[in-house]
Amino acid sequence: MNAPVAPSKSLMLLLAGCSVVGPISTLVLMPALPSIRTEFGASTAATQAVVSAFLFAFAAGIPFTGPLSDRYGRRPVLLFGLLTFFVGSLLAAVSPSLEVLIFARIVQALGCSASATVSRAVLGDVYRDWRLAQALATLTLFMMMGTSISPYLGGWMTEHLGWHAPFLVLIGLSAITGLACLKFLPETRVIRGELASARKLAQESFAVLRRPVFVGCMIDAGVIYALYLGFISVAPYIMSEMLGKPATEFGIYVLFLSVGYFLGNFVVSRIRGHAQLERVARFGTILQAASACTAAAFVLAGHTDPIYWFGPMMPLAFAQGLTLPHVTASAVRLVPNYAGVASSMIGLAQQAAAAIAVQGMGFLPTDSPVPVLSVCAAMSLISLCVMMAVDRALRREGIPET
Repeated sequence: MNAPVAPSKSLMLLLAGCSVVGPISTLVLMPALPSIRTEFGASTAATQAVVSAFLFAFAAGIPFTGPLSDRYGRRPVLLFGLLTFFVGSLLAAVSPSLEVLIFARIVQALGCSASATVSRAVLGDVYRDWRLAQALATLTLFMMMGTSISPYLGGWMTEHLGWHAPFLVLIGLSAITGLACLKFLPETRVIRGELASARKLAQESFAVLRRPVFVGCMIDAGVIYALYLGFISVAPYIMSEMLGKPATEFGIYVLFLSVGYFLGNFVVSRIRGHAQLERVARFGTILQAASACTAAAFVLAGHTDPIYWFGPMMPLAFAQGLTLPHVTASAVRLVPNYAGVASSMIGLAQQAAAAIAVQGMGFLPTDSPVPVLSVCAAMSLISLCVMMAVDRALRREGIPET
């Protein structure tokens, strides 16, 4: 075994830089989707593949990157992921066609599957108790400092420089983060020998999928992430087609959602103790459902101005910030010696669910917010039911609180 690595702010900053490349690469591109559709003369569903192909590839890479980091170490897998993302960003920036752009996004996603998954695994190595949820929330706070302005920045660059420009930011971000990790990131993997063999890792991967409580955490994490990403992937089309709004205005609205999510994670980062985290997460799931249903009710009543759909989505984002760290930490703590495996399974659920939601919502009409918000309301109710089942299962399994 390695000597344990002590938690530190510098380590958290490095992990935030690694984790943020994936969300930024999606959020900065959201306002550009209508421009990409126009330039290549594609349908909305075809253009959605710029996002959904990324998410599917992300999901496909995740089951391998976590176990690989358990076997070979966090540091080499993470560095290789950042290098892969850098190459994909270069290709995307010069893409001459929609097909090449989609391929470049797949390359990016394979890199992100390593950087995001391994970052969570590192936290699982360092924190073995209720503080893991707090650390995940703190990591998200650092991440949000970059992601909160991404939609607006992406909208501004798209309007003034074209849709290729956001990828230049991603090239610089991945290069800086990769060099910083090369110099400063420690190795935190705690298992060696037979415990890290390919056979043992495969056994653990299948074993966690036979635990209903772990599968429940996967489903809930997937639905929460899919609800948010599905909504913001379709919203720019609705604003463009129905209201004639520019890309920058969409970015401003999404900024409010980012603020909500930031505040939710901030609350979690200040909480001490497992029981409090559990209560806050339960409240967050209820608030998420109430917010999504309120937005759907507004548009069904004929209120189609964006404030009526984005307004309720701010408390929804706050609610997700309260809930998601607890759900993720609960899953990782179920497999304490294999944080890479657990992180992979949770990440797989999130990306696969989001990819299905994004591509599926691409087939919805975009001349009204009613269809997409109705789907969001239904997903929030599914999340609420799953959370209640997971809570009961966690209490039955008696996960230690210390």
